[in-house]
Amino acid sequence: MNETLLLWINQGWAHPWLDLFFEWISQRGSFSFPLLGLLLVFYGWRFKQDGAKLWLMMILIIGIGDGLGNIIKHSTEQLRPCNAQPELVRQIGAPPNTPCGSAPNGMPSNHALNFFAVATFLSIILRSRAWTASLFILALLVSISRIYLGKHYPLQVLAGATIGTILGFLAAWIGLKYMEFIQRIQSRAILRNTKPYP
Repeated sequence: MNETLLLWINQGWAHPWLDLFFEWISQRGSFSFPLLGLLLVFYGWRFKQDGAKLWLMMILIIGIGDGLGNIIKHSTEQLRPCNAQPELVRQIGAPPNTPCGSAPNGMPSNHALNFFAVATFLSIILRSRAWTASLFILALLVSISRIYLGKHYPLQVLAGATIGTILGFLAAWIGLKYMEFIQRIQSRAILRNTKPYP
């Protein structure tokens, strides 16, 4: 089932426009980092100093997520499909039957872990249905991109999303319990019926 779902998304969905889209949102340099920059500007404008602190909290969550994901990868040593079965998966811009050049292990997907961690954290803090829907749709699209590109098996992506959701929930719980700036941001979001979006 894991391999069947991988090949269905990786090959059955194949389309030039999806190639461009999924490759773009899967890149940290061309998508994730610019998105973080936009969020810094937005939160700084919306919440001033508290917004900058919220952004730094997001960076901390992402750093913890990357570290945790890498520890698990080294302990499980489950190969990515583009390394385990390069003859089966379609890789954009690479010759057939070529192992991918990224780190060989793929359990869990750090992309899925980090995007779901941030989505969970911000949705709990900001309490907006539109914001929550946007965050989780984005996290889902980024996660699917890793399967579409042949970088991760679906179970590796699911593991990353699950761990990320737990991490985001714990970060929000700690922030709301012990950090005054997080409490202030949530209070303002609720009182003003704030619906922020990047």
